[in-house]
Amino acid sequence: MSTRVFIDAPGAVGRAALDAEESHYLRRVRRVADGARVEAIDPAGTIWLAEVASGDARGTELRLVEPRPAPAPARELVLLLGLPEPAAVLDLLPGVCELGVAEVVLVRCMRSQGAAPGDARIDRVLRAAQRQCGRPRPPAVHGPLALPAALSHRADLPGFFAWEELRAPASGGLGVGPGARLCVGPEGGFAAAEVESLRAAGFVAIGLGPYTLRTGTAAMVGLARLLFA
Repeated sequence: MSTRVFIDAPGAVGRAALDAEESHYLRRVRRVADGARVEAIDPAGTIWLAEVASGDARGTELRLVEPRPAPAPARELVLLLGLPEPAAVLDLLPGVCELGVAEVVLVRCMRSQGAAPGDARIDRVLRAAQRQCGRPRPPAVHGPLALPAALSHRADLPGFFAWEELRAPASGGLGVGPGARLCVGPEGGFAAAEVESLRAAGFVAIGLGPYTLRTGTAAMVGLARLLFA
């Protein structure tokens, strides 16, 4: 796995300084020495090939060599996530980031439990996922929103919802096109009135297999199905 760090200013061929947090990660956690090659991600979402020039765990200077291309996902996906417990949201976010999901909307459903994780915790989890997978920008995270408001978000994209009543994957193509929205319910699933709201908003039910899946599992399976449809 490449070592990746974040720089605070838009990059250009030349020098860039790491703050104390990034320097500590580079020097103490990854134990990277001067002269090593790393990848640096700037606020504009550009990934740079860089060389560690000097410094220590309190501050490090990089030499930015050249920008590297950042491949884009096959299509734009938006996840409408019926809120499970906060820990389950945090467990799911790295996989969502790695799949290249563009946006995550946290949705308060009738059977949602607990509050959404705080912004700082979400940012830390997504940054760690970016380090691992090399994604230059994290998914945008919105909400929590009530279901009606969430269903109107990105209405330009076709909508699908994972429904536990469908015990086997639907046959045939899904007609995803360049992008899609996927709505997944919280633990316990959607209430009957919510299923009606989803259908009234034009969302199509899809099955994800013969068994009832946890929210995080359903989200990953459904996203993969739409991504590779």
